[in-house]
Amino acid sequence: MITKFATDNGLANYRIEQFNKQYYQNLIGSFSELTTWPKTLREKLIAEVDFSSLEFEKEVISAKGNTHKVLFKRKLDGQRIETVLMRHKDNRNTVCISCMVGCPVGCVFCATGKMGFGGNLTTKEIIDQVLYFQRLLNKSAQKLTNIVFMGMGEPMLNLVNVKEAISILTAENKLGFSQRRITISTSGYIPQFNQLVESGFRGRVAISLHAPNQELRAKLMPVAKIYPLDKLLAALDDYTLLTNKRVSYEYVLIKGVNDLDIHALQLVELFANRLAHINLIPYNPIKEESFVRTTKTQMDSFTGILDDYNMNYTIRVTMGDDVNAACGQLADRENTKHKDNKIKITI
Repeated sequence: MITKFATDNGLANYRIEQFNKQYYQNLIGSFSELTTWPKTLREKLIAEVDFSSLEFEKEVISAKGNTHKVLFKRKLDGQRIETVLMRHKDNRNTVCISCMVGCPVGCVFCATGKMGFGGNLTTKEIIDQVLYFQRLLNKSAQKLTNIVFMGMGEPMLNLVNVKEAISILTAENKLGFSQRRITISTSGYIPQFNQLVESGFRGRVAISLHAPNQELRAKLMPVAKIYPLDKLLAALDDYTLLTNKRVSYEYVLIKGVNDLDIHALQLVELFANRLAHINLIPYNPIKEESFVRTTKTQMDSFTGILDDYNMNYTIRVTMGDDVNAACGQLADRENTKHKDNKIKITI
């Protein structure tokens, strides 16, 4: 964000270093706190550059206090996005960030997809979500420990800005996160995923799977019609071979849709010989669909099969469903629907 201002005003490198230290590491709350710069230069910065690209609009905190959802309004066009902070019992603090307004992918069980696509977020808009919660936690001597690109939008379809955001997040003179603390989720855009890997990303990868076979996955997730499951798994096999990192496969369990015993057996067939972790997620209902969460009895049967074959899995603890902040529920109801907007997919 400081590059153009520095160029336009002929700033020396040490001024940029001072800015990065104060803005990203000391977490100042306004440019007026940038006291390592002369007052006249600070005032010029305030006049020409927005401290944040997002305006806080409202927040909702879950009854347990472990989930904190914030609605932001973009200064660019007034559209809204949602970002979620999750406080875990083991003292981890994870921020789930958005990369788009809405989402063009259209997974049938996801509230964000029902919004349609309202535009890509800029690099600054992505980073400003992280900084908001970093500053918030800093007030109580805490800090963010993990960042997940699992909010609104498909990261692979905003790859330029996502990659630039990752470079800021991991730069030692800025936010200094290790790549292993960053998780990128995708529903399966293979060419873009390959570009991300080729760019040097070696962090965690989470795949929105949600079905153990191509036929069912194509019904639930339109992207599977373009990039079928076998091709996606081949690309992920290449990633694990390159990095020796296991891939997490997100699997939302929907009653009578993908939670049958046969589906569990198909998962076993897919992943028995892969470096994989299956993250089972109880379905979080949305008002736009009649899907319901799988029963405990069927969940036990499903996981019992995985246990029989020593599969690596966990059942995600549902956080924030009482404030519509759980997996698949992010969708600002005040935003205008964007059904007619289409994203241009570049390969």
